[in-house]
Amino acid sequence: MDGKTYQENLMSMCASGQHDPTKKYGIFGILMAVVCFPCGLICLFKDVENRCVRCGAKV
Repeated sequence: MDGKTYQENLMSMCASGQHDPTKKYGIFGILMAVVCFPCGLICLFKDVENRCVRCGAKV
């Protein structure tokens, strides 16, 4: 299988709704978690973004 066919298969998976999600934490959430440790964890878990690794869409 060549590269173009492989990439098209991955994108077709995303088009059918089978995304490969990953979590990315924001700077504000990380800083608040360090500075205000017990209460700052709430900010950390609120400042998270889920995106697909393959297509970059928000999940």
